[in-house]
Amino acid sequence: MKTLATSCIRGSLVLAFYVPLALTSPKTLAIPDKLQEAVGKVIVNATSCTVTCGLGYKEETVCEVGPDGIRRKCESQRLECLTSWICGMLHFTVLDGEEFELSCLSSDILEIGQEAFRFTWRLARGIISTNDEVFRPFQAYSHFVRFRPAQEYDSGTYRCDVQLLKNLRLIKRLYFGLRVLPPKLVNLNFHQSLTEEQKLVDEGLEVNLDNHSKPHHTKWQKKVASALGIGIAGGVVAGMLAIVAMCRVLRGPCGADCLRSLQVLFLRD
Repeated sequence: MKTLATSCIRGSLVLAFYVPLALTSPKTLAIPDKLQEAVGKVIVNATSCTVTCGLGYKEETVCEVGPDGIRRKCESQRLECLTSWICGMLHFTVLDGEEFELSCLSSDILEIGQEAFRFTWRLARGIISTNDEVFRPFQAYSHFVRFRPAQEYDSGTYRCDVQLLKNLRLIKRLYFGLRVLPPKLVNLNFHQSLTEEQKLVDEGLEVNLDNHSKPHHTKWQKKVASALGIGIAGGVVAGMLAIVAMCRVLRGPCGADCLRSLQVLFLRD
């Protein structure tokens, strides 16, 4: 009885092993003729998204590819793309009394039209932060916030959320850190603080800023150097004339010893 049971088990194992082989044999995987002639659409080329965050666009090329691998009827199409909706923070520092504007949409998105989007602004007044718990609603319903003019009271962090109206999908969140400073607190004139070489570079000219062998001096520095040189030369000449005059006066009563003592005194000074 035990031998019979063992034989049945072995037979079952052999059958279980050979059945998959029979089912996966080449004869059972014959592809129908219609399927062999099938043509499918394949993306053969695609560009990266035009922006790294928020809603952008990408170009795709789709072609029909048959069993022979030849591309036919290729078409290019422009599609929306969204890599990430969190766009970080931008920092701005302006002076009290200046006009300023914050905008949370790029030019390529505006091609659709701002009526296709919903804009929600929130403000954390007086601090620079990305903690969403400290933000309060801010009344602005466009893609920009304009300050005419900016005041110290406007300092803080502004958050702009952009949603698609058709499905209220959040496609962009951008923070703006705005600092408004009094005019007398600090001078923000960047161009005025540049050296002559840096001003030339700022104007687009090529200047070797690493060459310090011939430092450039401003006009007032040249005038000061010239005045110092003339003063030193004049002092030396005047001193020599004074020595000659005193030598002539004292040559008679003092003699040679007095003259030598006077020369040593002048030379020591």
